[in-house]
Amino acid sequence: MWDVSESGGQALGDLRGRTRAAALNAIAEGCSTTELARRLNISSAAANQHATVLRNASLITTSRDGKAVLHTVTSLGTALLNSVSRNPPLNP
Repeated sequence: MWDVSESGGQALGDLRGRTRAAALNAIAEGCSTTELARRLNISSAAANQHATVLRNASLITTSRDGKAVLHTVTSLGTALLNSVSRNPPLNP
């Protein structure tokens, strides 16, 4: 379900790594760090690290409500996801 190696998602995976690409896809639906870890079957610490890198690249934003956080994709992140889904790999 979270495999981004299909179609143009492979390009994003090749650029930033499959797990980070999968993280961006998962965050597109909005999720907490715990949910991101669950969706990707990785540790919470690893999910936090991926979210930090994506946030530093302005691909996601994170809002806090007490102890809970919600990660959402920025317009730049959405544009990136849309561009790779429209452009299949050159070498299938």
